[in-house]
Amino acid sequence: MIKNIFITALRNIWKTRGYSFLNIFGLAIGIMVACLIFLWVKDELSYNNYFKDKAQLYIVKSKQTYDGATYVFQSSAGPLAQDIKAELVGIEDAVRLSWSENAVFANQEKLINALGYYADPNLLDLLTVEYVEGNRISALKDIHTLVLNETAAKKIFGNEPALGKTVKFNSAESYTVGAVTKDFPKNSNFQYEWIIPFEKYAQGKDFLKAYNSNAVQTLVKLDKQADLARINEQLMPFVKIKTNEETTFSEHFLYPLNRLHLYNSFQDGKENPKEGYIKYVKLFSIIAWLVLFMACINFMNLSTARSEKRAKEVAVRKVVGAQRKILIFQFLGESIVFAMIATLLAIALVFLVLPAFNMLCEKSLNFQLWSLESLLFFTAIILICGLVAGSYPAFFLSSFKPLQSLKGEKLREGVSAYIRKGLVVVQFSTAIVMMICTLIIYFQLSHIKNRDLGFERSQVLTSTLSADMHQHYTAIKEDMLTSGFVENVGISSENVLRVGSNSSSFTWDGKNKDQHLLIGYTFFDPDMVDALGMTILAGRNFNPQLRGDSTSLLVNEAFAKIIQADGNVVGKTLYNGETKFTIIAVLKDYIYNNVFAPADPLLIAPFVDHAGSLSIQMKKEVQMQEAILKVESIVKKHSPESIFDYRFLDQTFENSFKSEMLLQKLVSYFAVLAIIISCLGLFGLASLAALQRSKEISIRKVLGASVRGLVTMLNIGFIKLVFIACLIAFPIAWWFMTDWLQEYTYRINIPWVSFLAVALLAIFIAIITISTQALRVALSNPTKKLRNE
Repeated sequence: MIKNIFITALRNIWKTRGYSFLNIFGLAIGIMVACLIFLWVKDELSYNNYFKDKAQLYIVKSKQTYDGATYVFQSSAGPLAQDIKAELVGIEDAVRLSWSENAVFANQEKLINALGYYADPNLLDLLTVEYVEGNRISALKDIHTLVLNETAAKKIFGNEPALGKTVKFNSAESYTVGAVTKDFPKNSNFQYEWIIPFEKYAQGKDFLKAYNSNAVQTLVKLDKQADLARINEQLMPFVKIKTNEETTFSEHFLYPLNRLHLYNSFQDGKENPKEGYIKYVKLFSIIAWLVLFMACINFMNLSTARSEKRAKEVAVRKVVGAQRKILIFQFLGESIVFAMIATLLAIALVFLVLPAFNMLCEKSLNFQLWSLESLLFFTAIILICGLVAGSYPAFFLSSFKPLQSLKGEKLREGVSAYIRKGLVVVQFSTAIVMMICTLIIYFQLSHIKNRDLGFERSQVLTSTLSADMHQHYTAIKEDMLTSGFVENVGISSENVLRVGSNSSSFTWDGKNKDQHLLIGYTFFDPDMVDALGMTILAGRNFNPQLRGDSTSLLVNEAFAKIIQADGNVVGKTLYNGETKFTIIAVLKDYIYNNVFAPADPLLIAPFVDHAGSLSIQMKKEVQMQEAILKVESIVKKHSPESIFDYRFLDQTFENSFKSEMLLQKLVSYFAVLAIIISCLGLFGLASLAALQRSKEISIRKVLGASVRGLVTMLNIGFIKLVFIACLIAFPIAWWFMTDWLQEYTYRINIPWVSFLAVALLAIFIAIITISTQALRVALSNPTKKLRNE
C-alpha cells in the first residue's frame, strides 16, 4: 500500500511537472523560511545557556525615582557586593564588575585592541569558565595577573602558549597571563577578551568605597533553596539603611540572568513584557507560522486546481470497489510524499541560504540536520504539512460521484469554492500586511536618519583616546590640522552619542526643593563643539587653555528651560554640594543615548581626564581612505604604542538602531517571499477557474468574444479578491505597528499615497499572475474543447 502510494505520487509529479514544481517549490519556500526563523529564535531563546548555573545567577538592578519618573539602571555601589554576601541569607556569592572597555595590549611590536572587564576573581566561578591554559588557582592570583580568552591569546601570542607570559597593558604596566579560557558563545550577555582583578581598578578610586555612587555592576549567585522574593524585600531598602539617609533614591533588586537578553526593558520601574527583544522573537515566530500556513494553503489550492483532471480516475476506482476511506488515505499519502520532497528541497535551500542569513543577522547559526531536535522538527513538518495541506484535496476528490464524473458533468463545488477564495484572501492579506509594515518601518527609520541630531555626523571619525595619546595630544592635533585632511579635532569623555553619567544632586536658585531631576553630564574639551558643528545659542565656549573655566558649564536647551522658562540662564550658578558652577553657554539640544527620543537635560563640564573619545572632522573634499591613512600615521608617529581604532560616527549612529534596521530587512525579505507564495496560490485558483470555464470561454470565442474581453472577464473576480485583501490588511497593519512597535512609531505624517501604491502593486502582481492563465485559455483553440460535445 505504501509502495503504491509512493509510486502513484511520483507518477503524478512527472505527469504534471509544472504544477508539481509550483506545489513543491511553494511548500519548500515556506518550510525554509520557517526553519531559518526558528534557528534564529532558538539562538535568541538559548541566550546564556552556556553558564551552568544560569538559573541561580542574577544581576543587581537599581530603581531610582526622580520628579515622579522611575528609572531602572544596571548599576550599583562598590561596597554592595561584599555587604549583601555577608548579611543576606541565600546569597552564595556576589562579585563586582566594571563596565566593559577597550584596551591596547602590546607584545613586542604587535599591538591589538581587546574588550574586557575588571572583575573580582570569583567571577570565573560564577560563570563556570573552561580553562585552556592554567587553572583557577593561577588565574587572577594577584593584581598584576590577567585572564585572556582563546581569541585574545591567539591575537597576542599567535599559536604559542600564553600562560606565564607578560604583556603590556595600555602602554603602561605589564601583566602576567594567569590563565587562558575558552571563548563564550556569541549568544551570551557576558563577553570578554581579558579580565583584570577589580582591586587594580579600585586603586585610587575612593568613590568605589561609598554608597552614594552607582559605578559598578554586581553579579549575584543565589543558593538553590534561596527565597528570591525575601531577598529582594531585604535588598530594596539596603542602601537607605547603610547610608542612614531618607532621601536616598536607589532601591536595588535582583534581576534573573535568564531574562536579561529578552525582557530587559522597564517602564515606570516595572518590567514591560511588551517591550524588550522578546517582541522580535514573538514577531518572527508569528511570521514563520504565517508563511508556513500560506505555503500549506498553496498546496491545497494547487492540488485542488488539478482535481478535475483526476475526477474520472476517482470515479473508475469507485466503480471497481474502492472505498472512500481508501481514497482519502491514498491522497493523504500522496500529500505526505509531496511534503517529504518539499522538505528535502527546503533542507537544501537552508544550507544554501544560511551563510547569507547569518551575515544579515550577524550570527553564527548552525544547522545540525541529524540532531534529534532537527529530525523531530522536520518529521513534524512533513506530517503536519502533509496532513493539513492534503486534507482538503483528499476529502474533496474522494467525494466525487462516479456517475457525474464519467458523464463529464461539471463538478459542483459549492462551499469549497468560497473556502479557496477565502484562503487566497487570507494569503494576500498577510502578504500586504507585511508589505505595509515594511513601508511604515522604512518611514520611521528614514525619519530617524534624517532628523536634526544637533551635530554633524558625516565626515567624522571617532577613536579611543588612550592615556599615551593624551600625553602627546597637542602635537597630534597640530599635525592633523596642518595635514590638509582634517578640519577640526575635539575630545569628549565618551562617544558623543552616549552619556553614561548622571546625577540628581545639582541645584540652583529658585529650584523647588521637592523637585528631584536626573541630569546627565559629560565632558568636552574647548574644540569639541566646533569639531562636531554644534551650535551655541547663547554665551561662549570653554576657554582654549581652560584657564578660569574649571567650574564653568555648558547646558543644553532642555536643561536651560527647566532652570528658567525662557532658557536665558547664561551667568546663573549651579550647585553640587558645596561646589559652585557657572553656566557660560546654552548649547542647542543634540541627540544622545536614545536616538528615538528628544534630548534629555544635559550639562557639559571641561574635559580634564587622560582618556576618552577623539572626534576628527575631515574636510569635505578629501578622499576618505587617504585621509584615514594620514591620520593613522600621525598617531603612530607620536604614540607608537597606541592603536588608531577609528569608527565612522554616522555608522555608530546607525548601529544605535541596528535591531530596527534588521527588522526592516527581514520583514521586507519575508514580505517578498509571502507575495511569491501568494501568487502561487492565486495562480492555482486562476488555473482552476480557467479549467472549469474553458467550455464557456470556447463558446464565447466562437461567438466573437475578443481575447482582451475574455482576459478581463477572468481577471475581474480575482482583482476583487485582492481588493478585499487590501481592505482587510490596512487596518490590521496599522494596529499591528502601533501595538507592537509603539516605542519606535513616531507620530509622523506617513503619506497615504504610499498605502495606495502598495494596493496598486498587489493588484498589479495579481493581474500579471492571473493573466498568464487567462491568456493561455483565451488563446487556445476552442474546437479542441468543443469537439467532444
